[in-house]
Amino acid sequence: MRGIVLAVLLVLAGAISAVSAAPDAASYPTAAAALASLRAKPGVKTSIQSGWTLIEDAATLSLWSFPPTGHPAYPAAVQRRVVQEGSELVIRMNVLCEASKAACDALVADFEVLNGRVRKEMQR
Repeated sequence: MRGIVLAVLLVLAGAISAVSAAPDAASYPTAAAALASLRAKPGVKTSIQSGWTLIEDAATLSLWSFPPTGHPAYPAAVQRRVVQEGSELVIRMNVLCEASKAACDALVADFEVLNGRVRKEMQR
């Protein structure tokens, strides 16, 4: 999954000039509502990687990740967006996690590690 996530975020970073407003994970009452809304949105690309549902929304430069039902942090939605701050591209992350605090904290930590790898690739 990490390879596809890296590739998608780098592609989104290259499209930074044309961005529409992006609802974030906090805009949805549940992870299921976010997933349903995104699946219904025209123009998004959906894929399954290692059981995770990934939704690429190029219009908002967002990559959404939804863990499979057996994952400790299920149900959850992780949204990552590439944004430009001054002369730098940064990754903003929003998380909607309905599992235990420990499982949600572990999910965030895992994504922070992945985001660090993406940042290194974007600096190349």
